[in-house]
Amino acid sequence: MNEDLGILDEFKALNRKHLHEIWQYAKDNNMDHLSEEEQQIGKCMLEHEEYHNQFEIADLLKDHDFAPEKEVNPFLHITLHVIVEHQLKSREPIEVYQFYNSMRNKRVNHHDTVHLIANIFNPVIFRVFQQKESFDIEFYKRLLKKYKGKHPEKIYSSLAR
Repeated sequence: MNEDLGILDEFKALNRKHLHEIWQYAKDNNMDHLSEEEQQIGKCMLEHEEYHNQFEIADLLKDHDFAPEKEVNPFLHITLHVIVEHQLKSREPIEVYQFYNSMRNKRVNHHDTVHLIANIFNPVIFRVFQQKESFDIEFYKRLLKKYKGKHPEKIYSSLAR
């Protein structure tokens, strides 16, 4: 178990270092030589102005554990945001795209819709890490279908329980 924690801490530090490097290129509008995925991460980072300070010092925050009840982990937020963007682009699973269209028809903007999807995705992916379960794609699809017809406020209140 301690070995797992050491590996996770090392991965967290490497990930934040990589995000810091992407941030340096993104803020300088110099992303041409980055991979397509890194460019997407950089664009996403630029869209999240509320986290620019944390991105700027990401290399110094390599060991910081964000307390979910007190603060948002900007690195996790960006990661989830990019995962959802990828799901939308690939339309995989198709229920993500259907949910997205339903929210857009309700006049929810793109960014807020991505956040809604990330909030639905979040508990499913955390089961993988917390309970060491495999990712339950069918459960994720069911949640997307379940919430597709609801308004965002109802979705957020339902997920908060």
